[in-house]
Amino acid sequence: MTRLLKAFLDIALWRKTPAVLPASTFLLALVAIAAALIEALGDLLPPGPRSAILPRVVLAVVIPLGFTGAVLALTRRRQRFLQTSSALLGVDVLAGVVLYPLDAAIRLVGADRPLAWPLGVALLAGYIGYLLAGVNIWRAALDSGVLIGGAVSVGYLLLQIVVEQQLLSLA
Repeated sequence: MTRLLKAFLDIALWRKTPAVLPASTFLLALVAIAAALIEALGDLLPPGPRSAILPRVVLAVVIPLGFTGAVLALTRRRQRFLQTSSALLGVDVLAGVVLYPLDAAIRLVGADRPLAWPLGVALLAGYIGYLLAGVNIWRAALDSGVLIGGAVSVGYLLLQIVVEQQLLSLA
């Protein structure tokens, strides 16, 4: 398990690409379960439960898998689905471990308090790191440069935000 966490960290830090991961349905299922658990655990952080946790858990897995499948199908690289999806969900898990507690701390402290500023800067740095990890995953998956990887990574992040906001506002 430690080797797997290190592999995801190495992918996030641009030391490796998703190619280091096995093309395994079992690994993808394991990482999808971890992503769902991180989303559910994020709900337990103070200051209290968020609304619509079940749809959030489902979206935490469905959006990355659907987006990855669509992008790889459009670029005729379907054979990379297992590794790319595993990498994307693995980085999502790592990001959740860092970003959810920071977000909870800001909400607990109060966004208008002076202590929220350094927490907000750390949260922003975390999101930038998450975005850059996505750049590495997508540039490797698509055999492209940083600009294409960056465009796809930004598109993925925007899709996540828009879909979650739209669907969760209905719940």
